[in-house]
Amino acid sequence: MLYLLIMFQVVGSPFFSITEPTISGAGGPDAYGYRWIDSDTTGGPTFQWIDIKGIGTQITGLADDNVVGPFNIGFEFPYYWYRVNSFYVGSNGYIAFGDPTLEAHPFQTLPNPQTPNNVLAPLMSDIDFTPQGTCWYWTNAAQDTCIIQYDSVRFWNVGTSLNTFQIILSKPDSSITFQYLVQNGTPGGGTNYLTVGIENVSGTVGLQYNHDNVPSGNTIHANLAIRFYPPETTTYEVHDIAVWKAMNDVSGGIFIYNGDPVNFWAVVKNTGNQPESNFNVYCQVRNPSNQIVFADTVTVPSLTPGTTDSIVFTPSWSSTVNGQYSLKVKSLLSGDMTPSNDSVMVETRVVTYPVTLQYDNNTYEQVMAWNGPNSGWGNKFFPPKYAAKVNQLIFHFGSVTSGNAPVHCQLIDDDGPNGEPGTVLFDTLIVVTDTGWRYIDVSGHNFVITEGAFYVGGICENAAEPGFSMDTDPLFSMRGYEYTGSWAPHRDNATMDILIRASVESGPGVEEIRPVAKNNSKIAYATPNPFTNYTAVNFPGYVNRAKIYDVSGRLVKNLNLEEGSGIWNGYDDKGNRLDQGIYFCIGDNQEKIKIILVK
Repeated sequence: MLYLLIMFQVVGSPFFSITEPTISGAGGPDAYGYRWIDSDTTGGPTFQWIDIKGIGTQITGLADDNVVGPFNIGFEFPYYWYRVNSFYVGSNGYIAFGDPTLEAHPFQTLPNPQTPNNVLAPLMSDIDFTPQGTCWYWTNAAQDTCIIQYDSVRFWNVGTSLNTFQIILSKPDSSITFQYLVQNGTPGGGTNYLTVGIENVSGTVGLQYNHDNVPSGNTIHANLAIRFYPPETTTYEVHDIAVWKAMNDVSGGIFIYNGDPVNFWAVVKNTGNQPESNFNVYCQVRNPSNQIVFADTVTVPSLTPGTTDSIVFTPSWSSTVNGQYSLKVKSLLSGDMTPSNDSVMVETRVVTYPVTLQYDNNTYEQVMAWNGPNSGWGNKFFPPKYAAKVNQLIFHFGSVTSGNAPVHCQLIDDDGPNGEPGTVLFDTLIVVTDTGWRYIDVSGHNFVITEGAFYVGGICENAAEPGFSMDTDPLFSMRGYEYTGSWAPHRDNATMDILIRASVESGPGVEEIRPVAKNNSKIAYATPNPFTNYTAVNFPGYVNRAKIYDVSGRLVKNLNLEEGSGIWNGYDDKGNRLDQGIYFCIGDNQEKIKIILVK
């Protein structure tokens, strides 16, 4: 969905030959050596549509501006200097390996360090699955070809448009092919509305075939095939260690209860193509006065290309002073070639109940509104301590034009796929007549959060009003969500926070982990992870037993599972509390979960 910004300053398969063609009109190489050639060029690939609709697996949940997944490729696909085995699907005509970040208008050029990275973009544009369209994926029995197909999808708000296209991943020659069966209509006018190309894991290397129909000779059309292929050999070397995440999967803002100890952790990844050894990673926490109140440095002994390592900083830390803190984790690899991914900042707020949970700094510099109805924004909150009773939903509106703008104010559970917004627990309609704060009292409903997160969101009935207030001053929580027919992480999370809050107090009873339930995901995982007292391990299917090993390979715990799920409390089979560190939980199906125990 396109959006309207009201901005002002506020005072204060082997289907093709693997022979590298040398044809004028083809593209590349990029720094690594990837090239492209299309079927409009002599010597290029032959358009050969492979229809998987109704044969493959349908991907559900796609709407307008959202991401679903991950889905298994079915094999290890060689991509640049590493291998990938799963992908996320963006509704806006792209997939990404290992990166669930939403890409929406304005669409970036490729390559670009801006997330999402690791992108394959056959028609990255404003596509809306709401009126019609399906998406499918299929892997052949030989497990050497995977196809992802968008079928009969439309550009947003362009009723006469129609697009059917696919991505083909071919393991035998490591090639990627985009094919277009139907292409009618164009995405909305203006700039940054269309991108076609590929990029690597850091977004620093890649090839762009088309951006906003430039060059004109590369216009997308029906019966077109574009093949991207790697070099037979390369001398390209890249040294790059990325801080992949810290404290949670999105390095998102956290709340810590005053006086409670916390262990800071991070995951680093070798996103280069050279093995790295003996590099440092540091963690610093600064208080509201910008003074360092915690610091630790960990040396990573070795990390091979494409692998990750989990780091726990010691000792545990606690604060008796409430306020906004900043947590920074940074890798210090000498000669690192991609500074943009060397560090992450996590907004950290120390609080005491009762408290108003917020990510904004009490000011707003920008107002945003969608130019379509039934749209809005929200925030995701993890309470600092369970149980937490929600008393108020709080919104700030920075503009209203008609003086009569209905908004559905909602409290939403995180029981959607992968912890996304799911069940609407509370919904009330208010009418916004002027700017300022609105407080929705829900204390009488006794909403008590005993595990996980909850969302507070507002959905407007009218187009373009009211405008939601945005704080563009750092730090940024990465916890904002947008609604354009479905909920998805806010596309501008890296540059703004939403003035939506929740007032909470201590509730009755405490529960630290989620109830054990059948794993509907296609991957094995543990939550919370890292953990201190309990973690729930979850395997897909009906795995009945799992074994837990320490890093030396010693079996420490046999775990019985129910429908693939079970609880581990950090003790071994003899009833001894295990030391802090890294453990591996392996199910009967041989899937492995890396678990971090912290104290």
